[in-house]
Amino acid sequence: MAVDNSFLVRKILAKTSLICPYCVSTNMPLVNCDEETGNDQVWIFEKEQQLQEFAKSWTEKKMPLKGTVYKKNMFPALFALLYSIDVNEAVYVDQSGNETHLELSELSPKPDFSRLPQAQQPLLNPSLQLTGLYFMQEASRPVPDDEKVDYRDREEEFAANLLRGRYLVPFVPGEGEGTLQDKIKAGNLRLPLIKTKTEDTFLPVMSDSYEFQKFAQKKPMTARVVTFEELGKMLPKEAKGAMLNPSGFHAVLTAQLINGLVQQASAPDIDLGEDDGEEEDEE
Repeated sequence: MAVDNSFLVRKILAKTSLICPYCVSTNMPLVNCDEETGNDQVWIFEKEQQLQEFAKSWTEKKMPLKGTVYKKNMFPALFALLYSIDVNEAVYVDQSGNETHLELSELSPKPDFSRLPQAQQPLLNPSLQLTGLYFMQEASRPVPDDEKVDYRDREEEFAANLLRGRYLVPFVPGEGEGTLQDKIKAGNLRLPLIKTKTEDTFLPVMSDSYEFQKFAQKKPMTARVVTFEELGKMLPKEAKGAMLNPSGFHAVLTAQLINGLVQQASAPDIDLGEDDGEEEDEE
């Protein structure tokens, strides 16, 4: 029998703030697959004390967490973010430490962009985000690979979604006068590059519109939608590869890796399976 959580949901949405645990290594909400239900879940805490207790077990696993506070006016942004990473359950922990499992749809309806003109619909890659987070959470743990949870399976799922994904490649306006739109029409744009601490250079690319907004930070910038194969062909000569979601899980995709995955996908015995995510196009 279904449980009526409507009273609790109203109490949650009336809070002045909520705390979501973020994985330090991915700079994104910690995601977990419930062993019994298979739900992809995140946690939401009412008080910092409960978060600190929760974080201890993850620190022992060498996966440090940090608390990100969402004020009431940012609740819609939090729920939109969770939908964008394909999460379907929130585990709410109140000030007494009691846990309640809530479907994400109970807290907020899923954003519907279908009524927007095609050119205004945001690009989304929820399955790519989710499998990327699972993989990068484990990849970042400083333990041997054989001690990481489902490491090879998560790597394969992430790789399959990389091949299926479409990406936003940012462009910044070139020098000279004129607005961003003027420079877009004139083709006066350049690719931004990221240089790491090791002096390696990468092309930043984003899996969705939310990641692009975080990267752009309201700076004059536009983006082009490309496939994974097209991404490999447009890498600048000085770039060692691409960095996917530099403001998020910042996965490094070397040119060798990109080309290798594309070549594997073209082989007749490669089966990428069915795509269980959703994508919206952005022109």
